[in-house]
Amino acid sequence: MILPDFAGSIKPILAPLTDALKAASENCARIKDLGFTISKHITMYGEHFELVSDPFIDGDYTAVHAITQNNPGIRTLHLPVAILIGLAERFRRPAKPTGQETM
Repeated sequence: MILPDFAGSIKPILAPLTDALKAASENCARIKDLGFTISKHITMYGEHFELVSDPFIDGDYTAVHAITQNNPGIRTLHLPVAILIGLAERFRRPAKPTGQETM
């Protein structure tokens, strides 16, 4: 009995999934670099939150776990990734001086 070769037919299906996971992971890392990390305080959606987790993937969203003063229960807060990643240029850290100036 000769079995069909499924390896060739699976690669086109797995490639987009792998790319999507890689992009989501990169988004989490970028958002973390913007300061969305454990113990940070942010104001979003008109509420003040304390983050109790680093960014993570939650279905189709990038999210963090957060608490508020009024509600100490942990909530999942979906982050507006398109806005945050788009504003990354505004939050870019200044380059460290190299010690040599060019004229």
